[in-house]
Amino acid sequence: MTDLILAVGAVAVLAAAGTAWRFHRAYRREQRRAEEFRGRSEQLGHQLRAVDLALEQLAAHIPVLGAANAPGEHHAGDLALPPPPAHTVLADRLRDVTGQVAATVTQVRETAQATAEQHVGMIRTAADQEIARARRESREATRAAVRSFASGVVARASRLSREISQGVRSHQDDEAYATLVHIDHIAQQMLLTAQGYAVLAGDKLSRRWPRTSLTDVIRAAMGRIEGYQRVEHHELDTVAVHSRAVEAVVHTLALLLDNALRYSPPAARVHVAVEQGHHACFLTVDDAGLRMDDERLLWASDIMSGKDRDDITQLGAHPQTGLRVASLLAENYGFRVELTAPNIYQGTRAVLVLPNKLLAFPAATAPEPAAVPAPRPAVPRSPPRPPPAG
Repeated sequence: MTDLILAVGAVAVLAAAGTAWRFHRAYRREQRRAEEFRGRSEQLGHQLRAVDLALEQLAAHIPVLGAANAPGEHHAGDLALPPPPAHTVLADRLRDVTGQVAATVTQVRETAQATAEQHVGMIRTAADQEIARARRESREATRAAVRSFASGVVARASRLSREISQGVRSHQDDEAYATLVHIDHIAQQMLLTAQGYAVLAGDKLSRRWPRTSLTDVIRAAMGRIEGYQRVEHHELDTVAVHSRAVEAVVHTLALLLDNALRYSPPAARVHVAVEQGHHACFLTVDDAGLRMDDERLLWASDIMSGKDRDDITQLGAHPQTGLRVASLLAENYGFRVELTAPNIYQGTRAVLVLPNKLLAFPAATAPEPAAVPAPRPAVPRSPPRPPPAG
């Protein structure tokens, strides 16, 4: 019996020991598990704090993305992350977010810039169109005003010239003749200036001539300028200018002679030579004045080619209309004007080129080279008189 009791007690002790051992092992296991949970909790706490810090840096970093200097530039690689989330999926995601934000900001900025440039282009185009329209209206208004004024002066000067012509015919043998001729010469100068402005404003020359020899064309041009006594010219009566072009040629030659006299010394003479070529005749005007320099010749060439010629609002405070008018007449009637310098007198040479289609040859059926007569001074006692203006 005693042995049985001892055996039962031993079994109980062993069972209790086994149970205690199992509880100890479970306790150690749970303790390790608790430590692991504690470590994980601390790690997650560190990571959460790191994430908060990274998000705070990201929030502060986003405005910098908008200040990228070049389109497409971003600062995703500049995002500084704390050690705990570095080299993790979180870090990659944060950098992806930064890159997407940078790309979005860049796209928005580029779109806004393109839209702004488009609007600026539209505004600039509209402004240019408005400026061009205002300039056209200004030119047309100026042309209309100048045309109205010049036409009025031309009409009155023409009427005055007709009245003077009647007076000249009535007083050829008395003392009033010289005075009337002088007054008529002044009226012709007024007509030259007024008709020039009328041509610039779009009007046509109104005078009508019959077919006229080159000699009479030169004399008629001399009758429209001051200082005609200083002009020496050749004569060529075997070549005439067709009726439709006479007034234009006379007006242009008068402008060239006037320029030559204005820029020559008071005692210097202006020489007009006439040459007959195979396809054209050439009226050459040589002065001994201040020759045109290269810059001035370039300006004259631009005017004669039609560049910077038609805008009547660009004449300035001291208008120089002679070459502009000559250029328009040459273009409208089919002849040409060329300027060169220096000439043989160290001045300026102007050549009026008249093609054969504007010429008639009464003395022959076809133009033949003719000897140029020796120059002789043309110093009439009174200025040559054109036909009455019509």
